Amino acid sequence: MHAVFRCDATTNIGFGHLSRCIALAEALRLSGVESTFAGQFDHAAKDQIASAGFASKAFAQPVNSGVATREFARFEVDFVIIDSYRVDEQYLHNLQSLSLRTVVIDDFCKLSAYPCDVILNFTWEAPKLGYPEGPTLILGHNHLLTRRKLVARRETSVQRARTGAIRNLLIAIGGSDPKGLALRLTRLLGEQTRDLCVHAIAQPNADLEALLARFATGSQIVPRQPDLSEQLIWADAAITGGGLIKYESAYMGVPAAAIAQNEGQDGETKVFASAGLVFDLGLADTVSDDDLAARLNTFLSDTDLRAGMAKQMRASFVADPSANAANAILEAMRC
Repeated sequence: MHAVFRCDATTNIGFGHLSRCIALAEALRLSGVESTFAGQFDHAAKDQIASAGFASKAFAQPVNSGVATREFARFEVDFVIIDSYRVDEQYLHNLQSLSLRTVVIDDFCKLSAYPCDVILNFTWEAPKLGYPEGPTLILGHNHLLTRRKLVARRETSVQRARTGAIRNLLIAIGGSDPKGLALRLTRLLGEQTRDLCVHAIAQPNADLEALLARFATGSQIVPRQPDLSEQLIWADAAITGGGLIKYESAYMGVPAAAIAQNEGQDGETKVFASAGLVFDLGLADTVSDDDLAARLNTFLSDTDLRAGMAKQMRASFVADPSANAANAILEAMRC
């Protein structure tokens, strides 16, 4: 079988959609499915796709910018997997008119109708979102899309004792950081303590490098990673954005505090926090520096909070949720 993943990934768009699509493509490959990535990709995204062993086709425009027939005329495909916040009902209707079997990776159930074959939503609250009847629904965190290296290293990570004071702190906002949150968080952390060894996943930045130099030896900017397996095993705790990385941290048993970059992430982070799987730092655009600093202090100083979070994380996820998702999709495709 051949699947085409239609997503986009650039510094401006971000890399979360691509990362979870690669995770699903890796899991589908275990069942013999060949995958091609089609979209608007910058050089870093193309490298990430190639390093995972997949082919890519460059499109000049992002998802839902033109006629679907032109986009998919060049492919022989058994099914298409779409992952973009630009998807709307008309775009899905266009794909349906081509007799293309489609899977939509979704987060928020924003459309009134989903003319597709399968909806995959791995968020914690997905089973409660009330999707319309029709598509096969693959919902909930037991279908979290995780890279194979995370799956392979999870047992090592969750067995790490993350008790007591934090020594190694990971800051990982996401594939892009348009709001400069890594810099903001590092500055606020430095006003409270400089005993930490801090790794910040970020692009080269002289201001951030200068702030990190004030922390413990080994503190540094770490270039964007194809996966965070090594960094998450290293970390005693993490500060993340409100997207995929907070899920990856929870899956790996790393206590995390998340700062949301938009309202959708903010609502979803609050649900995740209510399940005891993340500490909510608030919405970046509205939380003040004073409030953010206070929340950071609570997260860093409360060892019982982080220990309870790690325990809940270990109990909440199955060993290979990506394989669950891939198998459920293939079962739906065979119907």
